[in-house]
Amino acid sequence: MAISPFSLIRGVEYTAVDFGHNSIKFLNCRVKNNKINFQSALKREIPTGSIQDGEIKDKHLLRKIITDIFKTNNFSSGILLMTPAAGKTFVRRLNLPKMPETELKEALKWEVQEILDLGLDNIALDYIILSENENELELLLTVMPQDILADYLELFTENLLKVKVVNLAEMAMISLLRANYQPEQPALLLDIGSNKSKIIVADSSNFYLSREIEIAGNSFSKLFLTEENSFEEAEIAKKTYQFEIDAEEEEEIIDLDLLMTGVEDNSSVQTGIKNLLANLINELNRSIDYHNERNKENLINNIYLTGGGLLLKGLVEYLQAEIDLPVAALDPWLKFNNTESAEVNKTMIAIAAGTVLSEVEYHAG
Repeated sequence: MAISPFSLIRGVEYTAVDFGHNSIKFLNCRVKNNKINFQSALKREIPTGSIQDGEIKDKHLLRKIITDIFKTNNFSSGILLMTPAAGKTFVRRLNLPKMPETELKEALKWEVQEILDLGLDNIALDYIILSENENELELLLTVMPQDILADYLELFTENLLKVKVVNLAEMAMISLLRANYQPEQPALLLDIGSNKSKIIVADSSNFYLSREIEIAGNSFSKLFLTEENSFEEAEIAKKTYQFEIDAEEEEEIIDLDLLMTGVEDNSSVQTGIKNLLANLINELNRSIDYHNERNKENLINNIYLTGGGLLLKGLVEYLQAEIDLPVAALDPWLKFNNTESAEVNKTMIAIAAGTVLSEVEYHAG
């Protein structure tokens, strides 16, 4: 895509739109002289069920939200980037016999049809060649159903907006990891979404693993759901709840408080949260063991966390106490300037930030 010559004066403007199951995040910035300058960010809550398992269910409502953001609020688009919600996307390393690139995309469609049981005409895919030799190609493949992708794009075209780049959450997270930390050894990324969480293992030059797990923000919210309240009210109750460990545990793990202040303690909720955290740690350990057994020369040596789940204060410290690896929150703003004015919690904007970094890196290269 050609860049306007006026970009040398004004810089290039980017807007990333990240769809989740409970919210849509918008990030607008301008890139000039290789510096990314933050301009604005928004987070718009959406009703439960508007997007289910990555599939849009309420086009009318989501289209109105896009209209409100870009037209009513005069939110500039610039180069428009979009990330669909998790659930119907697919990322995998794949090895194929070496062949001309003119034949490769068709061969990949047949491979995807075998794996995902999608019709050939309903496969939207892209790929990166990671390595090749005389006989074989190693690829990083990204896929989603074409009809579901078309529903996302339609939200913008009906508002006279054109999405220039579609990026999957996994690729955004890898771009963020590489740009911010440039890890020589593999790191595990945990993105705690509302509906599902993603576990990704990558380093500066390699992608090793991507998998989804069911433990996510909504898993905790359901602990607060009763016959008398709605899911939205359960969300509020979750955010105002104080999770406390018992006295014996407190002596061993001094910093664990997982504060969500406001609601009177309830032992069944306490137990539920502890069980979810235990299951989450089990999933992390499974992924670490799986990777390390197969990559003995490239062991995971760091864990980075992001997503709405980090709004549970103390989660990083809790995982650090339970897992024998350094654990830290992923900071999406390390490569952005002027973020002091950002009103959106930075844990919620990581995928949008990674999508911008990915595109900036592409044009810089």
